[in-house]
Amino acid sequence: MNDQAGTSSNTDGGLSPARPYTVTRTVKWGDCDPAGIIYTPRVLDFAMECLEAWYRDVLGMPWLRLNQELHMGAPTVRAEIDFLAAPAPDHEVVTELKVQKLGRSSVTYRLTGRDADGTDYYRATLVACFVERPAFKPVAIPEPFRGRILDYQRECGGTR
Repeated sequence: MNDQAGTSSNTDGGLSPARPYTVTRTVKWGDCDPAGIIYTPRVLDFAMECLEAWYRDVLGMPWLRLNQELHMGAPTVRAEIDFLAAPAPDHEVVTELKVQKLGRSSVTYRLTGRDADGTDYYRATLVACFVERPAFKPVAIPEPFRGRILDYQRECGGTR
């Protein structure tokens, strides 16, 4: 599905090692400097947009509901990005999400942004920690989220 923001995702539930969760974004002119090189923070935005959509579509819990209804959060506590190539305006970037590691209260995600030809633009590692609100103290990842994360990790060929 494509919306006005230029995003799409695979929400049909057909996960497999050959097709983990992805979100596609078109690089806009406003995402770039006058030379047409994407601004560094926009790459993190692309990764975070994929992660947010993954919570909604795979875990079945949008961040807003997680916060408001369950009085929990899953803030990103660490972010690392390797820039491999610069996408130009009007290029589509497909961001793929895999679960790299699952801890008691944390999840390490590996996101790769690439074009349709397989050129990798970036690799990001994001670590999120499940916390209770309003204290923001780490808590064990509750079921059914833990089970869904483990299933997804297995289906994508990930490790624990």
